[in-house]
Amino acid sequence: MSCMSRNSRSRDQRSMSTSTRAGLSGILAVLALFGCGSSESQVLFDDAIAVTDSAVDDAVVRDSSGGADSGSGDTGTGDTGTPKVDAPATDTGGDSGPTSFRCKRGLAYGHNSVADLTALKPTVHWWYNWSPAPDDATIGSAFGGLGYEFAPMVWGGTFTESDIESKVPAGSKYLLGFNEPNFFSQANLTPTQAAALWPKVEAIAAAKGLKIVSPALNYCGGGCSVTNPYDYFDQFFAACKGCKIDAIAVHWYACTKSALVDYLSKFESKYGKPIWLTEFSCLDGSDTSVAVQQAYMKDALAVLEADPMVERYSWFSGRFPKTPSINLLGASGELTELGKLYVSLPETCK
Repeated sequence: MSCMSRNSRSRDQRSMSTSTRAGLSGILAVLALFGCGSSESQVLFDDAIAVTDSAVDDAVVRDSSGGADSGSGDTGTGDTGTPKVDAPATDTGGDSGPTSFRCKRGLAYGHNSVADLTALKPTVHWWYNWSPAPDDATIGSAFGGLGYEFAPMVWGGTFTESDIESKVPAGSKYLLGFNEPNFFSQANLTPTQAAALWPKVEAIAAAKGLKIVSPALNYCGGGCSVTNPYDYFDQFFAACKGCKIDAIAVHWYACTKSALVDYLSKFESKYGKPIWLTEFSCLDGSDTSVAVQQAYMKDALAVLEADPMVERYSWFSGRFPKTPSINLLGASGELTELGKLYVSLPETCK
């Protein structure tokens, strides 16, 4: 497994909590928890990625109380996480849905436009916005015809089955579970609480004919109920015996290929389920420039496309004012240089 946690970030899509920078003690605590040394083992994919990075030097700590900052020497800090959805969008339908469900590439982003989706269309096939439905009726009526799938989410613990069911658009195939429930500033649910609510998630999925993706977990350096995502999942599954989970969702913001491979391999070997990497980009390095994003994106997408256990992935984000170097979009319908790279890199659709 990787000896790291991640730098979180505030989202530009919706209102959100702000936070303060995690201290060095959070970093040391996470590293000590896993007995991390100066190097980590490398992982090879069958006929795919040979990991040659020498040592995983990204020590990334996610703190629910800090801004999206860069640490020194690839040591991350933390800021706000995914915002609570205070007023989910209304179900706006969409048509029968996209035709490329077996492709992996997506985007974690809200408040996009039809022009945005059109620009991303060549190789981006799905998206989500931390809500049960697209942001507005225009997007809701257009995305299916453009070949996209929308993935609705039950963000936190305060919801009713009928409300979520009424908002899930036609053509949806999966229901995403709680967002970073180990963070106080996010879904803020203990593993036991999440497990107790899971039958309601299952009921929604059954009513809408959806597969279910787990709560989305990440490391937490402060302001959380459980630091380690593996510990959270272990406790969740222990409290939720027999619960329906079709895939595991995780987030990651470190900046090296070896770190990503190591992180994913632990989830794959431990839980044996398909992986959805529903948030990732390079936010935890000392250098988060466009050039660094481009280099990391090339490495990361090669890993994600080649790994048969990775079912889907979605870059964060479309537009993120605090770190514009990670943006895929500029003006409406305009791809940044990074966005052009994202849509041009080879994809695996099986």
